[in-house]
Amino acid sequence: MKFKLILTSMLFASLAFGAAWEQSTSVQNIKAVVSSDKALIVGSNPVMITLNQQNMPLDNAGVEVKAFMPAMPGMPAMESKGKAVAQGHGVYKTSVNLDTGGTWQFHIFVTTKEGKKYRLKTSLSL
Repeated sequence: MKFKLILTSMLFASLAFGAAWEQSTSVQNIKAVVSSDKALIVGSNPVMITLNQQNMPLDNAGVEVKAFMPAMPGMPAMESKGKAVAQGHGVYKTSVNLDTGGTWQFHIFVTTKEGKKYRLKTSLSL
């Protein structure tokens, strides 16, 4: 009986802390995997972006992000922007502030070291 109580408690504890979040998107020959170690919440969320170009890590790129929610009846438009910092091997780290629950549009702006510009789009839900 005590063993079942411990297992049940562990299950509820793991559910309370949430699972990791991950989303993929691509455009032309650029692929991005956007992830967080924790479930997304209202407020500040650390986000990792892994970029690959032709199946090779995309290093030395300028990476900016924008999370936004268009205006709706009774609610103004909301937006969070930030620059991502290179971590090496095509991984970039940033943070987005999500002011409310709902579906947010998430855009990643990539400028390669050659000067080519790409915009990758996805969405996330709270």
